[in-house]
Amino acid sequence: MTNIFISHSNEDIQATLFIVEALRQAGYGVWVDFENIRGGAEWLCEIEAGIERCDAVVLILSASSRQSTWVERECLYAYQLRKPVVTALIADVLMPLHLINIQYCDLRERRSGLAKLLEALAAIQPAAESSAFVPAAVSRQPLEANFFPYIEQLPSGGVAALAARDLFYWARQTVDEVAFGGAVNPGFHARVNSRGSLVTVFSVWAYRRTPSAQLPLDLLASHAPFSRRAARRDILRQLNKLLPRTSRFPAASGDRRPTFPLRHLSDAEKLEAFKLIVLDIAARLRQAQ
Repeated sequence: MTNIFISHSNEDIQATLFIVEALRQAGYGVWVDFENIRGGAEWLCEIEAGIERCDAVVLILSASSRQSTWVERECLYAYQLRKPVVTALIADVLMPLHLINIQYCDLRERRSGLAKLLEALAAIQPAAESSAFVPAAVSRQPLEANFFPYIEQLPSGGVAALAARDLFYWARQTVDEVAFGGAVNPGFHARVNSRGSLVTVFSVWAYRRTPSAQLPLDLLASHAPFSRRAARRDILRQLNKLLPRTSRFPAASGDRRPTFPLRHLSDAEKLEAFKLIVLDIAARLRQAQ
C-alpha cells in the first residue's frame, strides 16, 4: 500500500477531511497529524517520522497553509528525503518559491481536481527504505530555477518574466556579479566593481502587484560620478523617455530608487534602451576607479 503524508493548516480542516477520505477510498494509507500524533508525544519527532515513512506528501495549499511555518518545514523536509510532493491547491493563492516547480492539482474544482490528484499519486512508486537525506535539496530563497516561474504567476507575469530573463542573462555577461536574494520580495541584483567594492547598478524584484526593475540612485549617490545630482537626474530623464507620460518619475526620484514596471519593457527597443542606461552607469562607475 502506498502511504501518503498530509501537510495542511488546521484552518483547512474541512478540505483536509475531504481529501483524506477520498484517498482512503482509493486504497491509500494516510498519515494526518490530528489522527496520528498521540497525546503527549513530541510533535516534531512524530511529524518527521511520518514524513520518513511515507511514499509521498500531499500538501494542501491555501492562504493559511501558505503562511504556515510548519507546512513549509514539512515540505522542505520531504524534499530533503527525496519524497515526491504533490500540491492540492484549494484557494486562490500564489505558489511560493519552494513549490513553484512541483506538480500541483487544482482542487478549487473538487471533482476534476481530485481526479488529477489521484492520477498524480497513481504514478508514484513506493519509496525504497533507504531514502537518502540531501541537505538543502530545495530552498525557499530565489534561485535561477524558481525565480522566473514565480514571476509568471504575477500580474502581467508572462511579459514580466520574459523581460526579467532577458535582463538576467544579459547581466551575467555584462556586470561583475549577479546575485539572488530575498524571500518575501524575491529579486536579483546586478553589480559592478568600483574602487574595490561591488555596487548595485540595477535590481529586478518580483513584487506581487507589479514585477519591476529598479535603479538604486540613492546608493549610486555615494559613488562618483553619481555623487553629482545632475548625473542622477540625467539617468532619470533617460528612464522617463521609456515610460508613458502618466507614469514618469518626478525629479525627486533622482535621490531615491525609481522602480520601473517590467511590463513597460515588453517592447524590444525599450528593453535595449534600458540596457544602454545600465551599461552607461556601469562604465562610468568602472572609469571612476
